[in-house]
Amino acid sequence: MTHGRLDGRAAIITGAAGGIGGAIAKAFIADGARVLIADRDLAAGEAQAKALGDAAVAFEVDVTQRAAVQAMAQEALARFGRIDILVNNAGIIRKAFVRDMSEETWDAVMDVNLKATFLCSQAVLPTMIDARRGRIINIASIAGKVGEPTASAYSAAKWGVLGFTRSLALEVAPYDILVNAICPGPIPTALGQQGWRDGAEVQGVGLDQVMARVNSRSPLGRLGTVEQVARMALFVASDDCDFTTGAAFNVDGGIVMG
Repeated sequence: MTHGRLDGRAAIITGAAGGIGGAIAKAFIADGARVLIADRDLAAGEAQAKALGDAAVAFEVDVTQRAAVQAMAQEALARFGRIDILVNNAGIIRKAFVRDMSEETWDAVMDVNLKATFLCSQAVLPTMIDARRGRIINIASIAGKVGEPTASAYSAAKWGVLGFTRSLALEVAPYDILVNAICPGPIPTALGQQGWRDGAEVQGVGLDQVMARVNSRSPLGRLGTVEQVARMALFVASDDCDFTTGAAFNVDGGIVMG
């Protein structure tokens, strides 16, 4: 009988109805975990949970609302009896030049990408502290390490995620809770493709021009996949990664080195 690296563990993954979050859920379950598929799109979350089998449970949540996030953590405890892993993956992209950006756009990007990371982490900490063990994995972006025109809100939010990751890692280290970030590069998810289309529109150029730049960024000469990010998340969630905290792992084909 084979044993998975996450046997007996329970995870919450936000934004897990598809894309990177969905791939992480699939990888975690394949390695033995039970997973709460937390997403604002309940129908998509339920479809994902059904595809992944009995180890997956869908839960509708607005990660920008504290009460909803607290309810999410309580649901995971009720279902699984424990919370070992939190993956803060939910995110949105809105493209605009700073001179034109509305306050509403800025706030929406900050709320989903940064505030939600704080709220979800806060919700699971009491359980992890009591257990004196846990993993919090924040899906950031290489946009949190380098700027990009028309993506100032997204970049600022992901930069904030990295700062939050490092600070929280220091706070909870005495409880053996490890907090790390993953920084994907360009990946053709629905969210990534929407960002490229919106960027082309805002800049007044053709999508082919945007994609030519995107495709040429990596020294490896190709885009990434959701499975590559999921494999990194699986490593960070597992006991294979037991002496690393406050780190930000790039999964970007060498676009950002450091």
